[in-house]
Amino acid sequence: MIKDWHSLATIPHSFFIVVDDVGWWCGKDQRYKNGPSRSGLENRRHVLADYKAIIALGKSLDMRIKCGFVIGEWDRSNILARVRNSNKYGSGWDQASRLDPKIDAVRDLINASQDYLELALHGLVHMYWDDNGRMQHAEFYQRNPQGGYVMTPPDISREHLDAYFEIYRQNGLQAPVRSFIPPCFQYVYSQGRDQLSAILAEYGIEYVSTPYASMGWTSDEKPRDVALENGIITVDRTTDLISWDVVAATPPDVLKKSFFGLHWINFLHNEASRNDETVQAWIRYFSRYQHQYDLLVARDIAMASTQALYKKYTRLRLDHEKIVLDFTAVDQLGAVALEPSLYLNIANAKKPQPNQAAILHIKERNESFTTYQLVRRMPAASQIVLALVDAD
Repeated sequence: MIKDWHSLATIPHSFFIVVDDVGWWCGKDQRYKNGPSRSGLENRRHVLADYKAIIALGKSLDMRIKCGFVIGEWDRSNILARVRNSNKYGSGWDQASRLDPKIDAVRDLINASQDYLELALHGLVHMYWDDNGRMQHAEFYQRNPQGGYVMTPPDISREHLDAYFEIYRQNGLQAPVRSFIPPCFQYVYSQGRDQLSAILAEYGIEYVSTPYASMGWTSDEKPRDVALENGIITVDRTTDLISWDVVAATPPDVLKKSFFGLHWINFLHNEASRNDETVQAWIRYFSRYQHQYDLLVARDIAMASTQALYKKYTRLRLDHEKIVLDFTAVDQLGAVALEPSLYLNIANAKKPQPNQAAILHIKERNESFTTYQLVRRMPAASQIVLALVDAD
């Protein structure tokens, strides 16, 4: 009988890259004059090559990288001039006369590169301007002087979201937006109908990722790792290892067993023609996440979020040369976008054979273990049994 079940089989942590502050054209931090922080790129404007850097990183891992997209500087018809609390100019907002000449080329590149990047909702101009015209952090939640966060009023939040998707459509961006990154990571987790997640669900958002360290909550206890709110899978991105304002950052020495958050400029160069130098350093770093027994390099946000949910809530146990997977707790959560697939790493000494409740595919063979995609047959059974036989 096999006793060390963890070395035999595990549901690996999902590893996935999330990049913030994509979409800006001017990167300068202008908080000193009541403006937004932007991307932090001070010495030049963003260019087409900066998007190619994301694509190169995505291709290296066969990953559809989640990109928090700030869309205000893509406003072709000055929609934000009539959106309350969206910018410091109010009705005097004029972005249409200052559109970047490469906007169409970048749009076409984004649309053509959907296999390697996916745009996520990250706000209009990232911040909130109160009724006196003063900028506050951040667009959907502001800090309460007494502690915690105050949510932007629901009607104004909906105005911002309506404007976001109108600008998205007017630019001809094609892929559906299904995930959200809170601006400045100011967010309140809530299963109730009185917080932002309920509104996001109305707009088709299925996934949220944010560092739980800065997140508020209305539940009895602060959630850990991953949780459900109004059908949305909300994953702890964990605290970023690199500061948001570091250009051409040096990759860290450690590996994270979680989502990996970056900001766009972390892997860009102050000279766009040298972006490849910094991107290649990050590609070498992220290659270390591949072929790890306790990590799954996720293809996209759906796979990453679903795997995180299965990792936390699935009960895995050994029972006389069988692996028993119990999904009762997962299914009770009611995730709208829960996929039927999860991934298992199983030592090569054994070959798993599923019962009729699942289909098993080999995703990748490694030297000591194999990664399997387990597809639950729908309607899903709450329990799946994998018989273990000796490998040939």
